[in-house]
Amino acid sequence: MGVSPVMRVLQLTKKVPFPSKDGESMAILSLASSLVSNGVSVDLLSLNTNKHKFSSDLDDLDLTLYRFINMVDINTNFHPISFLINLLSNIPYQISRFVKRDYKVKLISLLNQNKYDYILLETVYLTPYIPLIKRYSSAKVLLRTHNLEYEIWERLYKGANWGVSKLLYKWLAHQMFRYESFRLHDIDYLIAISDRELLMFKAFYPSLNGIVVPITWNASKERYQITIKSNAQNISLFFIGSLDWKPNQEGLIWFLSKVWPLCYARFPHLTFYVAGRNMPEKIKQLNIDGVIMMGEVKDASSFVNQHDIAIVPLLSGSGMRAKIIEAMALGKVIITTSIGLEGIEAKDTYDVCLADSPEDFVNVIEFLLTHPNQMMQIGINAHYNIMNNYESVTIGKKLLDSLDCHFN
Repeated sequence: MGVSPVMRVLQLTKKVPFPSKDGESMAILSLASSLVSNGVSVDLLSLNTNKHKFSSDLDDLDLTLYRFINMVDINTNFHPISFLINLLSNIPYQISRFVKRDYKVKLISLLNQNKYDYILLETVYLTPYIPLIKRYSSAKVLLRTHNLEYEIWERLYKGANWGVSKLLYKWLAHQMFRYESFRLHDIDYLIAISDRELLMFKAFYPSLNGIVVPITWNASKERYQITIKSNAQNISLFFIGSLDWKPNQEGLIWFLSKVWPLCYARFPHLTFYVAGRNMPEKIKQLNIDGVIMMGEVKDASSFVNQHDIAIVPLLSGSGMRAKIIEAMALGKVIITTSIGLEGIEAKDTYDVCLADSPEDFVNVIEFLLTHPNQMMQIGINAHYNIMNNYESVTIGKKLLDSLDCHFN
């Protein structure tokens, strides 16, 4: 089934996906790459938030991916009064912060000047713009979900201690659930990031049409190298992730307080390197034996390649972890929780390692340190899993064939 090279897509995002140093940016760019590699022309319209401000020159970017890149500066700072008002609104405060007049004006301009086949909304945060899109364009509206937003807040609620924050998380989860399930009726097609999410969204809306498109890996650009060391004395552990995301903060703090003391007491030669954007001061200032706080690193792939075992200790959150895909593609051994592995097809002790308690983490680390050949094989298996099942061009063709079949 052929795909016309003149197909045009407008991708809407709530943040500028440059530089690609966090999971959301990697998810956005991987989907755009999958489309472009199959002959599709993609334009980008991003909200340029003060929190993730892009201030570089567009000329410094690789413009082979997008035909046009458009950005609209907005302020998403927390406003207590707006927050309180939105507690009783149909639109959760988390989403209302991204509804801005200037973005609407730019969106209308693009829709008037261009004839798009599809408008691709990256996450439910862009769904408030659907009525405007349908008013000014005949393009089909695609929603790409990175996770179940309500589930993030629900898991934060379950993990919080009793108090105001726990009750607030519960209400935000309820509010987001109502909004998220309602907005499914406004889209033309769903692109879910995992089988699990597609099934759960279809439980909300049984007649919903959609496909699973995971975060992909561009095999032509991968920098794969086996760096697992045979000498256990030189093995290093690492964490990398956006530390302005609550589930990452929660999981890392849990690992540092509950797991690392047990691990370091048993293996005092180990070093744990922690890297991530927007590292909070409460984490940056921690002084823990064997732990090195790196902050934001210039090149994530180079950082990953310097170390051996990736620690992904998620206790909440939802969706699919792009950093796990990256580390697996680069041949690293991943130790993560059941929640961390959600959305990724992998098998415990074959191409990943699962651990859900402090004792589990310590036992897995001990096994890896004492079985270097098996540790290396797990990393190799992880690499080939990503190359065989998450390759960008192949999955892009699958998506386009699905859209062609559904709409034509």
